[in-house]
Amino acid sequence: LRHAEAAGPYLVVCPASVKLNWRREIQMVDPSAECRVLQGSVGSPVEPGFQGWAIINYDILDKWFDSLLGTAWSGLIFDEAHYLKNHTSKRNKLAMKLCGRQGHDPAVYALTGTPLTNRPRDLFPLLQLVNHSLGKSFLSFAKRYCDAQHNGYGWVTDGASNLEELTAQLQGAMLRRRKDDVLDLPPKIRGWLQVDVPAGTATAEIREVAETLLLARAGSNPRGDRVRLLAKITKAREKLAAAKVKETLGLLDGMVEQGEKVLVFSCFDRPVKAIHKHFGEQSVLLTGATPADKRQDLVEAFQNDDSLRVFVANIQAGGVGLNLTAARHVVFNDLDWVPANHWQAEDRAYRIGQAGTVNVHYLVARGTVDEFVQGVLETKAALVSAVIEREALDPAATRDVLAELERLVGNMSARLADPDTPLTDEEWAEALIKEVEGEQATQSNNKPSQKIQRPTLSREALLALARVLNRPGSKIY
Repeated sequence: LRHAEAAGPYLVVCPASVKLNWRREIQMVDPSAECRVLQGSVGSPVEPGFQGWAIINYDILDKWFDSLLGTAWSGLIFDEAHYLKNHTSKRNKLAMKLCGRQGHDPAVYALTGTPLTNRPRDLFPLLQLVNHSLGKSFLSFAKRYCDAQHNGYGWVTDGASNLEELTAQLQGAMLRRRKDDVLDLPPKIRGWLQVDVPAGTATAEIREVAETLLLARAGSNPRGDRVRLLAKITKAREKLAAAKVKETLGLLDGMVEQGEKVLVFSCFDRPVKAIHKHFGEQSVLLTGATPADKRQDLVEAFQNDDSLRVFVANIQAGGVGLNLTAARHVVFNDLDWVPANHWQAEDRAYRIGQAGTVNVHYLVARGTVDEFVQGVLETKAALVSAVIEREALDPAATRDVLAELERLVGNMSARLADPDTPLTDEEWAEALIKEVEGEQATQSNNKPSQKIQRPTLSREALLALARVLNRPGSKIY
């Protein structure tokens, strides 16, 4: 930043959990630097002539906004910039105003390990932030790179198109530092561990999700259906998360007995509290309720205290910004339906300072929708590679778990949805695969210039969905 703007002041906007870490890192590089960490109380961030660093978290940006806007910042850094991916959100609008202060043109850097959390449209707010030419009009960007289609009600921008051109456009604005390029790190090994849960766990909720999607396809109360859909998905995920805790504890017990330190993540409070209770004084717990000024203390305790073996965290609160290289194992009790949250959390252990192989363990509940989610997550990593590494990409890889489920249900033929035409799980999956292939052949004919590949979801993933949805007595299938 000082190469771009030699004199401050500089502003760092970051998650609350890494504010103190930013101060420490800045002072390691420049011990004479003046750093001010802004907390909840509003005051004057800097006085005239201040040329140091001010550090604030996204959550309190609005409280300090008027004071921040009154300062002519020489440079701004937005850490974990994917927090700004929703270009209609309040925090995004505040960030844009800070960057576009009238009569001033600061150096702006957006730092993120996941510039695309789900699909190419996630890039647009970051391009706006750094004043890139592609960030001028969202509709123009969406039509060119998101395969935008008008459905009669509005623009649908969930797709992907012209990705090779997009990667070329990004080369002048995006600097990517891969761990393989800049660090001499040992391997990271990702594995999927199937576990048993009580039969039927979360099946009723997932069936209701499919029913809701079918009703939405018919145009029946789409807004109310969407609220119901999200509620049912959350309930299903919570049930699966709670059901897997016993198996997670068994896995963790073995690791601790072997003298290992381990990170364990869940999306929900009930599992993390149960795991923390099980390990007691051998563990530390970090959730959204943990005060920001205490989080770094927990990190340093886990890193340096040999009696602490397990770092238990909510994936949203503990999955970003923290340096937890004392652990060589990362365990996910449950599966987040936003894949980027997993990638961020994995790298709490896989970063500078890691001396051993990092083993990542995903627990998958056998015979449940978890197996379908696994199939989607395994295909997802292709998106970032495609956009950044100039590779062509099947548009299906840009969908998150919910979008993929919506697409599959939305494309079901009458035969698949007809309760009077019973199909085995194998027949159901085979029929759905043929429909997906037919859809892709149509896309290929309509858009011959784009590379269309085989269905990204494996037959096993579709079979897993079939086992959950295609049951006797279901009023849909």
